[in-house]
Amino acid sequence: MDNIIKARLKQMPSDFVVKEILPDKRILDINSDYDYPNEGNTLHCILKKEDIDQFRAVGIIASELGITSKDVAICGTKDKRAHTTQRVSIKGCKLEDVEKLVINNVSLKSLGRGSELRIGELYGNHFEIVLRDIDINKDALSKYLENIHDNPKFPNHFGEQRFGSIRPISHIVGKHVILGDFKGAVLDYVCLCFSGESESMKAARTMAKTDLKGSLELFPKSSYYERVMVSHLIDRPDDYRGAFFRLPSNLQKLMVHAYQSYIFNKILDKVISSGFGNRMLEVPLFGFGMNIPKDPKLVAIMRDVFKEEKISLENFRNDVSRQLGSKGGRRRAFQVAEKFKILEISDDELNLGKMKCKISFSLRKGTYATVFLGNSFDLS
Repeated sequence: MDNIIKARLKQMPSDFVVKEILPDKRILDINSDYDYPNEGNTLHCILKKEDIDQFRAVGIIASELGITSKDVAICGTKDKRAHTTQRVSIKGCKLEDVEKLVINNVSLKSLGRGSELRIGELYGNHFEIVLRDIDINKDALSKYLENIHDNPKFPNHFGEQRFGSIRPISHIVGKHVILGDFKGAVLDYVCLCFSGESESMKAARTMAKTDLKGSLELFPKSSYYERVMVSHLIDRPDDYRGAFFRLPSNLQKLMVHAYQSYIFNKILDKVISSGFGNRMLEVPLFGFGMNIPKDPKLVAIMRDVFKEEKISLENFRNDVSRQLGSKGGRRRAFQVAEKFKILEISDDELNLGKMKCKISFSLRKGTYATVFLGNSFDLS
């Protein structure tokens, strides 16, 4: 889009509202009632969380119920700095135990019973977004939004949530795992520092490079996964594979899937810069079950990316890749935002002299609101 305008996203967690869309296209709302099956081995609930990491929320729920995080299943990952609503299935607990839970920024409401939920068992997500700090007048903003409404197609990149926003580490660790380098995976997860982290956290990570026991004193209890892996290495020096597999299985898979996503994004960037491809073009997600595409231009781009990354298809076909479920597949190169609506354009009470707008839209599963918005606004 020419002359893209600047806007601020997520100035407040309530500026970013996400509600999961069920496979039958109903939008989840914790204040609504639903006809829902009541047969199966797990309790299905609506989980609403506000400004809290999803893995953290699941961990707290599991701890309060006296079960493990593996007993709480989700359909898709949701943003941290947001108000989000989604389905979860919980094994090994009673309805009355869930109803008694009181957790800050987390609410649960029973839906019914069913089988354990699986990743991808949703239609998509519905968003209500407030964009702030916009420095154009109301008429110009209205015209700008109408243009987005008329042209809702955008490149279907994986968003920063896939890699980590403050600490984009997932794809880095995932590449190590794909290559069978568990030492690199564990040390980068524990030791790599990023600018958005606190100085105390950077100190803990730096110390872990030379003094594991000392770092354990510095890592806060909230750094649960770092502490688990460091403790494992203290007890079993050099067992980096064992340390990695102390992570929850869903987090292990997330690392490998993040690297698949990273490769996809690199290929898509080259597709766009090469000027070919349409809405129906599909780009491979590399895994042990994928097929080579027939398009020679796409194959040439794939080879360039593999050369840059110093990897091969065989790296995605090893035992670890299979164990972590990275089968692969295909993903649309471009997507569209469905049911785009302009809900409000008004003065921004948080940024005097600026405008804000509230919009809503729906996206298919695996498609990112931050990517759609970042294609239409300068969010830097």
